[in-house]
Amino acid sequence: MKESQIAILTYGSMIGAPVLLALLALLNLSGLGTLYGIYTGLRILLAVDLLLFGAIGIREIYLGKRVNPIKLGIKTAEEQPIRNGEADTLRFRVYRFKEESKRLEESVYDVAVGKYTSVLGALVKIKAEKDPTISMRYSCNMGICGSCGMTVNGKPSLACETNALKSARNGIITIGPMLGHPLLKDLVTDFDDFFGKHESISPHLEREDRKEKYEAPKEYAQTREQIGRFLPYSYCIMCGLCMDACPVVNTNPAFLGPQALSQAYRYYMDSRDQMGERRLQMVNTKDGVWDCEYAGTCSEVCPKGVDPATAIQSMKFEMLVPKFVMKKEGAEMEK
Repeated sequence: MKESQIAILTYGSMIGAPVLLALLALLNLSGLGTLYGIYTGLRILLAVDLLLFGAIGIREIYLGKRVNPIKLGIKTAEEQPIRNGEADTLRFRVYRFKEESKRLEESVYDVAVGKYTSVLGALVKIKAEKDPTISMRYSCNMGICGSCGMTVNGKPSLACETNALKSARNGIITIGPMLGHPLLKDLVTDFDDFFGKHESISPHLEREDRKEKYEAPKEYAQTREQIGRFLPYSYCIMCGLCMDACPVVNTNPAFLGPQALSQAYRYYMDSRDQMGERRLQMVNTKDGVWDCEYAGTCSEVCPKGVDPATAIQSMKFEMLVPKFVMKKEGAEMEK
């Protein structure tokens, strides 16, 4: 008998015994034990199962015929795409923006990577060992600062959180700068416009009493429900990936974009903020919420799970519902 067949019998008998015992117990408790045919059949199956399990157990103990579940095609958590922990060599095709030619030019590097090597780690290795002229922006290397945004195989990604081996396609990884921002050099983009749009929505709490704002007599207490309204949108690390993925940003540079709009909603929903409707009016423009086409790509690429697409649609709802309510009340008054 093949080892795979022995393994199937082993696992089958291990699972079958308690199942059969449970069925027998249910028959007795329900008073259906008088169904002689069913009851006897289950007892026979249980006896065969226990005998089979005992025989296989003796074989395992005395003959040492251990069963390897991996040979059955059962994947375990230890399985990795690398053989014996050895490094694999990947080809990195890096499209670098050249200021002189105003074009993206391809550079190719072969890099040995390990199981946990990130795309950023591979790029740092390229800069240290192969090409010191390559430029990229990075800082924390742990998905917090948001500096290492770039495109990996065409998708806006944080290089430090992107595994090189898992991203490779036939041993090749294609890297380029984010095209939703002005290009500076190689993989580095200009964020001045990005930060300007973020600043335009007043990304801070506004209090009507300025003295209270800076000399508050006590903390601004909030309930769990109040915190839950804005907390999912407060995780933004300003990496700019959502802006790069947005098709509207890439066609209309004046569009505020998902990052700024989602933060406008974040402060609008914060119970400590007192700007109220003024926040909605700040983005109630053609280049504000109404230019969003709800493609959803901004939410898809966010490394922190922020959902700008939903935030923008929620603000549209907040703007429209009061108008519909007032219109309905006016119509009822006329009647």
